[in-house]
Amino acid sequence: MKRKAKRHILPNEKLILSILNAASGAPEHALAFYDGYIREMATDPVYAADGTRTGYLYDEDLAQELRVALSQSLPVVREVLIKRHFTNRPVVVVLTDLAN
Repeated sequence: MKRKAKRHILPNEKLILSILNAASGAPEHALAFYDGYIREMATDPVYAADGTRTGYLYDEDLAQELRVALSQSLPVVREVLIKRHFTNRPVVVVLTDLAN
């Protein structure tokens, strides 16, 4: 049986801009965006001795380590984005959704 390719969902522009601007809520928004992925990565199937899957085990410690690593990586991500995409290039900023 062929395995379905997973669809990659990219962060929206508000999250990217909050990371670039080092906004105060950026870590929380990033954690909320990646929460499903973190849960999936911290969940392992449990198998019986005969090889049948009996359920799943969620590793909260691993999930917390992933959350901490993501939070700590945001300043590095910001720095890399700025160096790779905004250094020595003109930047046009388009403001939308000014009501919020």
